[in-house]
Amino acid sequence: MNRLEKTSLAAGLFFGATGVILGAVGSHALKEHLAGTLEIFRIGNRYQIYHALFLLILGLLQSKYPGKLMSLSIYNTIGGIVLFSGSLYLVTLAKIKVGMVTPLGGLLLISAWIMLLIHVLATKSQSKHSPDKKRPCPPVC
Repeated sequence: MNRLEKTSLAAGLFFGATGVILGAVGSHALKEHLAGTLEIFRIGNRYQIYHALFLLILGLLQSKYPGKLMSLSIYNTIGGIVLFSGSLYLVTLAKIKVGMVTPLGGLLLISAWIMLLIHVLATKSQSKHSPDKKRPCPPVC
């Protein structure tokens, strides 16, 4: 497992675990504290979980489809989760105004998906039967 795969998988697992914990705490223990901002908290939590799964997928795809856009997609997803979901948690839990941090995090998440799309479209497909290799003779030969 290379370093980028490990980073993506570890980040996906970390954000997945913390997303579940924050979701449970926010929905039960902090329900009263989050009275007017519970929906904002839930949006941050939902996007954290979605993108934790995305990081796991990226980690699994990285070794098969390596490249600069794949790497940038992984790093933008990590940064996007921290900025987007993190800023929504700060707004709801600590009542800290974060200005343009949330939209910047959203742009990072969007760019991660677009970079992966470009990478997939630009990757040349490999046929299962390479012309250099001889095909085995069918059993009736």
